[in-house]
Amino acid sequence: MAESIKIIMATDGSEAAIDAARRSMDLLRPHAHVAVVMVIPEYEDPMADAGGFEGPVITYKQADKDWKRSTATGQSALDRTAAVLGPDVEVRLVPDDEFESTGAAIVRVAHEMNADVLVIGSSGKNWLSRHIGGSVSDYVAHHAPCPVMLIRHDH
Repeated sequence: MAESIKIIMATDGSEAAIDAARRSMDLLRPHAHVAVVMVIPEYEDPMADAGGFEGPVITYKQADKDWKRSTATGQSALDRTAAVLGPDVEVRLVPDDEFESTGAAIVRVAHEMNADVLVIGSSGKNWLSRHIGGSVSDYVAHHAPCPVMLIRHDH
């Protein structure tokens, strides 16, 4: 039996990401190992931003609340995306670090998991939006350690 390929599907829970997951499975090998990943902000330690007499910008209670909200939102996005793929899908919340963009975190996970293919949706931002605000899918397409399947989502 041939070795199963490893497919990473990046999601943010948006309709574009869910559509990309659904459409890509028609094109990829059946019985592949699929991991759906969602990048969330790393837990923010209130003391990390504390300076001088001012003290921390947020309290530990607020930091915990923000972390729980990010985790719940991320898990919901993972669940919505995995639901269109079937029962044998790995789901993974991936915290970024303070110096890492979402695209860089996705590329890091592809390296760590030794992915064969990385699937990501594209919302079809216009040229100006991509160059001013950046595009996660553009970053991933140019930096991933494996082939990238970019699934365009036109509204």
